[in-house]
Amino acid sequence: MKNNKEEKTWGPPYVSYKTFINFLERLKASGIPTRIDRSVMPTYAGAIQGHLFTTLKYLHLMSQHNIPTEKLTKLVASEGAERQKTFKDILVTSYQFLFKDGVDLQRITSDELQKLFDKEGVSGGTIRKAIVFFKEVAKDAGLELSPYIGKIRASGSRSNGRKSKKTNEDKMGGVSSPKDREFYQEQPKKQDWQNLLLAKFPNFDPAWPDDVKTKWFEGFKELMDEFKKQ
Repeated sequence: MKNNKEEKTWGPPYVSYKTFINFLERLKASGIPTRIDRSVMPTYAGAIQGHLFTTLKYLHLMSQHNIPTEKLTKLVASEGAERQKTFKDILVTSYQFLFKDGVDLQRITSDELQKLFDKEGVSGGTIRKAIVFFKEVAKDAGLELSPYIGKIRASGSRSNGRKSKKTNEDKMGGVSSPKDREFYQEQPKKQDWQNLLLAKFPNFDPAWPDDVKTKWFEGFKELMDEFKKQ
């Protein structure tokens, strides 16, 4: 009962897969500690640390009390075919809702996959990130996924079934000032070129070094100022 309760506590993770892999590499270089707490992740922002905690718990790589599991030790130490096998075991154990009878991951469509994640409590702006994370792990596990899993859109609310609008923060890399949000909302839909430019602008990553963050903010401000001139 305790294990089942713990499994229901943590939803499918949506941390950056690159951040997750980098953390595993750090553990490989420094060794696995007796307990994984924030002191083990001093260079990560608080939000990223939180995402890593929930990711490790959902994948059964650490216990509810932040104690590393044998799976984590095995994953960090493994390479090549053994690492691929370990990732596959982690996927099957953690994403049980995707490996049950009736789910064909080699033929499933994007909409079907989103509905399955939605039932697990992931929706809105995070569902795309959660599916991308799963796809990346599946790739390292050597699993063949459906070619019909294309670009994932944000899902609607689970409570009323309506599609949710993409937030301004999602559109603009997760960071925007109130003044810029107001400006963006007021722009007519016909200005598709602005949307195209925003789509090409790199998403903000809290794990970046401070100098990179500064350059991102400066570049984003210049872009918004250019929009206001139009």
